[in-house]
Amino acid sequence: MKQGKKTDEEETTGTQEKDYLAPILKKLGFGTQELNEEAAIMVKNEALRNLKERLLTRAEIIQRRLEEE
Repeated sequence: MKQGKKTDEEETTGTQEKDYLAPILKKLGFGTQELNEEAAIMVKNEALRNLKERLLTRAEIIQRRLEEE
């Protein structure tokens, strides 16, 4: 009974788990297939590269805002 209640709550609140690697897997052409070690390393490196780019972009925005003040 608790499981049913939990799923009802999840449906009403609209909480869903997001697959953060899906765009990277699609970009690299892996889709939903199982990854071997080499492919997993490629996905990891691409994810880290994307994170680094986002962090650098945010740092630039913050730096510009601090210089304006």
